[in-house]
Amino acid sequence: MKLLVDLLVIWAAWWFIRRALRPQRPFRTPPPRPTPLRRRIRTAGDMVACAHCGLYVPRSETVPGAHDALFCCPEHRDAAHHG
Repeated sequence: MKLLVDLLVIWAAWWFIRRALRPQRPFRTPPPRPTPLRRRIRTAGDMVACAHCGLYVPRSETVPGAHDALFCCPEHRDAAHHG
């Protein structure tokens, strides 16, 4: 039991000495916090549903069709016109 206590004391002394001799790290500022989700959604633009499949896509990425309909891809625009 005495050996275990001696080893514990030696380890603690080694740890404290090592920590004291370690060069001090400069204060680090935390990384900037990410933008809240709501703010990122607003900056993505208006989301509109595809007139064919209902998928929501940003208005800037839509494919215009007849009668002001908006589509997610040219294939859905063509399918709506033919079917």
